[in-house]
Amino acid sequence: MISKSKSGQCRLHNVQFYNLLPRGINCLAVNNGSSKLALSRDDGTIEIWNLSAAPFMEKSIPGYEKVSVEALCWVGDRLFSVGLAGSLIEWDLRLLTVKNTILLTGNAAWCMDVSHDERRLAVGTEGGYISVYNVENDDIQYEKILDKQEGRIVCVRFDWSGDFLVTGSVDAVRVWDLKKGHAIHKMTTGRSARDKETIVWSLLVLKDFTIVSGDSRGKIMFFDGNLGTAIDSITVSKADILSLTIDREEKFLYVTGVEPIIRLYQRVEVTKANEKVKSFVRTLNRRYHTHDIKALDMYRDKLVSGGVDGSMIISSFPPFVVDTYHPLLEAPSSAVAQDARIVLLKYVNYLELWTLSSPSVESRKVLQIRSKLDEHIVAAAISPDARWIIYSSEATIRLFRFEHQQGGESRLIPIRAVPEQFEPCYGVQFTNDSKGVFIFKREGVIEYFGFSEEEDFDHKQTIETAKWFTEKIHLTTVSQDSNYLVCASLCCAIVVFKREKFGRWKRLTTLPKYKLPPTAISIQPNSPVLAAVFSDHKIFQYDFSDYRFIFTSYLKLEKMKVSTNKIVSSIVFDPRNDDCMILQHDSCVFVLHFEEDEQPSQTPRKRRDSGKVGSASNEESAPVKRYSLSALKQYSRLVSICWLGTDEMVAVEANPLSMVEHLPPAFRRKVFGKA
Repeated sequence: MISKSKSGQCRLHNVQFYNLLPRGINCLAVNNGSSKLALSRDDGTIEIWNLSAAPFMEKSIPGYEKVSVEALCWVGDRLFSVGLAGSLIEWDLRLLTVKNTILLTGNAAWCMDVSHDERRLAVGTEGGYISVYNVENDDIQYEKILDKQEGRIVCVRFDWSGDFLVTGSVDAVRVWDLKKGHAIHKMTTGRSARDKETIVWSLLVLKDFTIVSGDSRGKIMFFDGNLGTAIDSITVSKADILSLTIDREEKFLYVTGVEPIIRLYQRVEVTKANEKVKSFVRTLNRRYHTHDIKALDMYRDKLVSGGVDGSMIISSFPPFVVDTYHPLLEAPSSAVAQDARIVLLKYVNYLELWTLSSPSVESRKVLQIRSKLDEHIVAAAISPDARWIIYSSEATIRLFRFEHQQGGESRLIPIRAVPEQFEPCYGVQFTNDSKGVFIFKREGVIEYFGFSEEEDFDHKQTIETAKWFTEKIHLTTVSQDSNYLVCASLCCAIVVFKREKFGRWKRLTTLPKYKLPPTAISIQPNSPVLAAVFSDHKIFQYDFSDYRFIFTSYLKLEKMKVSTNKIVSSIVFDPRNDDCMILQHDSCVFVLHFEEDEQPSQTPRKRRDSGKVGSASNEESAPVKRYSLSALKQYSRLVSICWLGTDEMVAVEANPLSMVEHLPPAFRRKVFGKA
């Protein structure tokens, strides 16, 4: 769909044929120390989110076909996972690869937990074995295996001392003494019917060794871990209870499961048999999700939830705040070939190419490219003239020459003869003249390749970035004249590169570090000015020809009545007006318009390098600018925005219908007197 433009305005292309499928959340784990969240999806993908300010996805580890991740846990800044493949895996979060792998006794693993002192890690398996490992000193050492029990271990929890382990399985909850390796208590749950087993899906162990279990009968039960006796039982739902979590003060208990309702129980003092005891009493019901909720966790005073519908929801009360993060792919998941008016859409294991509509021609699908062996696609890009297409998975990278005929047949020609430096990567960035391309490798290396007039593909330069970046480069942008490259890393560093004589790239300057990584960067089309926005909504403009900040401020999004817990994920400049910036905030598009300066511009300072954390003096010396912020358009699931030509803008939106119609049937509860 394309909207008409008036004088001084632009035509807007609404790309609504991006049909992403829902990817459910299997489990999640929060690291309160580093403000990181890890979650796994049903296609095996692991996503790492930064929760320091407004949450955003930092990086993702692609999954594989028929591989599941059933449990995640943090040990300091180390991430571990287990799944049905029967392995305990430690991940290298810098290279996004497997760091250590240990085969487990008992085949498939269903659960995992780490002790509160982060010394031990326990894994429960399908065969009824519990393996205990020592994870001190950045190592994994096998410690012991506990007695085998009948049936699978569905859930496992350490007590607060780290000397006892609590497991949940079919019809029973067991307490294990880690020193002896034996079960010292077995508490039966009972059954709703004689021939129907009760599965304990989730466990909590409180500081006073009270054990809370959630099972397939829809009940939560309370046990005394010291005596091995049942204390109380509460019927919560007609369906399975899949997840439990509790706040740090152990005052509020959150319960959820197949019935997509989160129930809040508050710990209060009640009188039972003429004695005052502390008990949990239901206070609130919240319905944020549409399908089964599989995972709950707490980040400070906020509740994080996820399930079959794929959305991660962060909520808090009081005050009542709910923020939904839809299951989109890691950005960038779309690209626009501006000269050819073609948009590339990235899916999990294939790419689609569509033409953009015009007043006389409708959009149409030109091509679909499936990855080799249906591998997950990590990065994909198309050159501005649509002549070249590159995509990369974990194991392979492919280069194609695309010959597009308007109204006719298009040809896709794979290029086999490529330089040896052309290897799998996690990022691809073409220059705006379509004569060069940057490949970003996990080892912190940038490879630059060039396309000649004879359509030869040659390696031109290797840029080592280890001395500037200690983390992944997650944002890149190239100037309109293809003479500047800006890279931003998750280590908060922003570096500007300039093309010198003979086409060689050289670092020009390093910007002062801010305390948070940027979430969006862009270069003005008519001047060497970089704009950047951070996850706490700080925004600045930096002139890297004069080496000075020319504007800095904090976006006051609360005045726009939008969530302050969503990031600005994209910046677009109108080439007709340098005083105008278009910002993508979640699914809303804002226009930031600068007014005349209240103070005269200051003398530029020739400072080539700063790069120090907290170099606020440079930003405070920026000229004061007044600006206005206005809402342009609201979307449902906006993916990206991009400028096209002189007076057009493209907005790519994920089709909300495709995310819903492929979901399984939701739990339905029969209400008396209603159909």
